[in-house]
Amino acid sequence: MLHGAWRLFTRGQRLNRRGRIAESAAVLEEALALLDWSEERLPEVGTARARLTTKILMVMAFNRASLGASAEGQRLLDFADTLAFPEDRGILLHQRALILWQNGRLTDALHWFEMAEPLLAQYGPGNFYAASFYNRAMVWRDLGELRKGMESIQRAIELYNTVDVPVNRARAIHAEALLLLDLGEVTKALTAFDVAREQFRKLAPDLESFVDASYAHALLSVGMYRQAAERWEHAIAAQRLAGDQRNAAMAEYWRALAAFEDNRSEQADQWARQAMDSLYSQGNEPMAFLARLLILQGQFDSGQQGSDFANKVQRLCDALEQRGWTLRLKQAKILAARAKINAGELDGVEEMLQGEHDGPGHDVLAEELARYLAKAELAVAQDRDPLPELLAGLNLLDEYRMAFGSVEFQAGVSALGTQLAFMGLGHVARHSGPKDMLWWVERSRAQALRIPPVKPSTDPAAREALGQLRQARQRLWDLQVEGGDDAEALGRVHELEEEIRAHERAQPGSGKRADRIAPHAIHDLAESRNTVVVNMFEIANKVCAVLAGGDGLQFTWMMPLQDAAELERRLGADLDALGSRRRLHPRIQASVEGAIRRSATALADGIWKPIADYVGDRQVVIVPHSRLNWVPWPLLPPLRGRAVTVSPSAEAWWRAVQRPAATGRALVVAGPNLTRADSEVDSIAELYADPLRISAKESDPDAVLSALDGASIAHIAAHGHHEPNNVLFSRLDFGKGSLNAYELLGLDQPPSHVVLSSCDLGRSTVAVGNETLGFTAALLHAGASTVVSSLGQVPDDMAAEMMIEFHRHCAAGASPAEALAAVGEHRPWHPFVAFGA
Repeated sequence: MLHGAWRLFTRGQRLNRRGRIAESAAVLEEALALLDWSEERLPEVGTARARLTTKILMVMAFNRASLGASAEGQRLLDFADTLAFPEDRGILLHQRALILWQNGRLTDALHWFEMAEPLLAQYGPGNFYAASFYNRAMVWRDLGELRKGMESIQRAIELYNTVDVPVNRARAIHAEALLLLDLGEVTKALTAFDVAREQFRKLAPDLESFVDASYAHALLSVGMYRQAAERWEHAIAAQRLAGDQRNAAMAEYWRALAAFEDNRSEQADQWARQAMDSLYSQGNEPMAFLARLLILQGQFDSGQQGSDFANKVQRLCDALEQRGWTLRLKQAKILAARAKINAGELDGVEEMLQGEHDGPGHDVLAEELARYLAKAELAVAQDRDPLPELLAGLNLLDEYRMAFGSVEFQAGVSALGTQLAFMGLGHVARHSGPKDMLWWVERSRAQALRIPPVKPSTDPAAREALGQLRQARQRLWDLQVEGGDDAEALGRVHELEEEIRAHERAQPGSGKRADRIAPHAIHDLAESRNTVVVNMFEIANKVCAVLAGGDGLQFTWMMPLQDAAELERRLGADLDALGSRRRLHPRIQASVEGAIRRSATALADGIWKPIADYVGDRQVVIVPHSRLNWVPWPLLPPLRGRAVTVSPSAEAWWRAVQRPAATGRALVVAGPNLTRADSEVDSIAELYADPLRISAKESDPDAVLSALDGASIAHIAAHGHHEPNNVLFSRLDFGKGSLNAYELLGLDQPPSHVVLSSCDLGRSTVAVGNETLGFTAALLHAGASTVVSSLGQVPDDMAAEMMIEFHRHCAAGASPAEALAAVGEHRPWHPFVAFGA
């Protein structure tokens, strides 16, 4: 009987370590049954049966708490307390502390962990002695004492190195990565998460969900809210499946926070209420209070706070403080201050907002940004200028952004400052002139382009993964052509993309950024080039713009943003239909062209008419609102035949114009599966002196990438793919594999002028912070001055004819925008756009 119960106990303990909580609980129940366990008939103290029962109850108590029944877990420990041998009392105290920590009773947990440590040091076992430092590190983390947490987890790792429990050592490595993340070492943390993930996959696959949840925290810290939400959803599903209701409920809270930050208020409210109910039922009051605060935050932002709102928030803050809780507590107190400002109750608010930037990491940054926003709101309530506070917050964000080498992360960081930027823009729109509007709107767009790109990792593992990705994509393509089962091949492609993406995200930033460009400098350069810069943004749900380069800086209202965005959507759909490889029936084609004409005319009436007199006959640089990124501006009837460039920002245009031109050989490249690609590049090559020509059959992504470096102009006639959900892997297809967007960032001297004559690689994905990502955007980020690419599908014949004529104009001295205007004048529905300068 004892022997069988010991075997079940060992198995249940092993399942517990691997995160398979429900299975562990079931096995331990079986062990207790084998021991004839009864609460009315306890085993005799001092017997082997009593000791084994004690050990089982101590693990069972943790399982019960993880399954959401903390009170039951403590009750089981009470029984164990009456049976425990002196040498087991350290484990018992440790388990009590663990359940108290799970319930958010942090200072109580810390006390019991400290009480357990000397007993565990004396009696062991070594695994629990190491665990006492591991778990204490997590308590210090929740208390905001990150340095103490790091000291404790490093001691745990040191001890685990002497104990043969590799799963727990992997857990400790994961915990150290969490502390690195909290300390603001995001790129180091991501590398450590990958190490932990690899070990979990080998030792305990069920624990991989914890890495997903941790990775979600990293994504949240750089404003990538939707990607973070997806990770948390995966973690929640895995933890529920394993029976870990406690961590699933915690993840529900963070899932709600991601939705809230992403302005998905209804979804955020649903997740927050679900998390609150789960956490309350488990006895985790502090986290339940945080979920309640998140619901109140949503009500505040939507103007639904009602009476006594500030006091409701303050009472929750007081309750958290009484329990020694620090996580997001300062942000909650700032919400209480904002609620008082909103209600006009200004007494004591300044004192509530006292505090300084007192440490690294995203939580401190989020607190500081919230404080700057509240101080700006207080300034408005007191009839003072709020801009200094808003600028201080955005400057802090600039410093944070420079820590990242990942373009995705640099772009995502902008999302953290959207409230500051929006409030500032609204203020200058009401109280200032066009100069301040232009300066402010430039303060909050295309910020990633101000940071020099960090070259992709030269890590051999990353390069090998890239080679494997090209092979996997070819395998996937072959299967799709053959009509075979491609599920495994598709999964392999995604796996390799994630591996490469992880390398890219772990790159630290350069710590550098370009200087800001003053509005008068933008205006002067535009005026000297007989150009008008149309910088669009949104106020009160309407598109408006600051114009530069004409008769002084000027502000103008345009059309409702919703109407403009709908016209953009229709234009995109109709252009794709027109560019389809299947020839349309003449009547259908005429109908589609008529729809394009109507949409383009309506957009011209709303966008162009208000600025036509100011622009006159000048060239135009359009900096579109983020929701109008896919508008093919040259198609608007008043712009047909006019040189038009689309740029991510006015500052980006200014820098691109001033950038020294590359002086190398012209490069012309063909890709496979295009009927006229080789003849197209042959004709274009004849227009340039000593060009480098690469045929479709010979095209190799590494060779093309090398040839791009230093080329004066590059023309690429190859199929491409814009990947809206994985923009770093938007790509061009060549005979020997694909060239990915993220590889372009490794160019030392990108071509001044790049032409992508096929597919829709002019499209971009707009990140949460209104930053654009995609193949064309990657070339601009790398340093290309102008990229000509398409916003829709392009018939091969049309592309070849247009591009040959386009290059004739360029070779004769026309700028890319001028050349495109000339060839587009008699092709009214082409989707090509000149991006950059």
